[in-house]
Amino acid sequence: MPSKQHCFVSRREGLGLLGAGLMSFTILPPTFAAQASASELERALEKLLKERPELVREALNTLEQREAAAKLRSDQALLSSSAKAIYTEVGSTVLGNPAGDVTLVEFIDYRCGYCKHVQAEINKLIQSDRHLRVLVKHLPILGPDSLAAAHLVLAAGQGPAAQQLHQRLMASTQLDAASLQAFAPKAKAAAVDKAGIARGLNEVRQLAERLSIDGTPALLVGDQLMRGAVEPAQLQAAILATRHRQGKNPHARV
Repeated sequence: MPSKQHCFVSRREGLGLLGAGLMSFTILPPTFAAQASASELERALEKLLKERPELVREALNTLEQREAAAKLRSDQALLSSSAKAIYTEVGSTVLGNPAGDVTLVEFIDYRCGYCKHVQAEINKLIQSDRHLRVLVKHLPILGPDSLAAAHLVLAAGQGPAAQQLHQRLMASTQLDAASLQAFAPKAKAAAVDKAGIARGLNEVRQLAERLSIDGTPALLVGDQLMRGAVEPAQLQAAILATRHRQGKNPHARV
């Protein structure tokens, strides 16, 4: 599971971040703040930090909160402007209830270990939530074998055959050119639109770039975009929150 990232700043950067906060606390007299030289102000800040080092943590926490809020606003704007591309089935495989009231979108690569872990949890959600639609966006970024696997599934179209192949590929512990041959006969359709599949994969790649998704898995529920593997509880909470906002009753549909 990806570890939480932390923000580190240098001593001088930390002093700069605290400057505005110090003024708001009126720790420095207004006349001194207005007339002091940079070196005098820095010495005053150093003295304060020695007396109250906890201010560094408070300032960094505030900075992280502001950055997270800004990122959320940016993501929501991107999701709104890209809604049509997000929810189309082009370059995608549908799991769960095709007419579900909430759609969980996942960007995956069949050779991605984190994707396999997340898929196992998503399968449990599908079994427990009969109103959940899952849209698998194929984003093969781990080489030619990943691309070949995505082509196999998309060549199967939509429906049970594609869903079963998706699950088999996700359950496979090794995917290479040789092992993929075992899947190919079961995935062949009467007429495969290779050019159409390539266009669909390209559309998914372009969508991922617009959403600043540079790795797999990435998951989307409602207005929440989650990059990297997430805990099942986080997915469940996002589904419930989306359903609540939409005013949907999970028992209103089959």
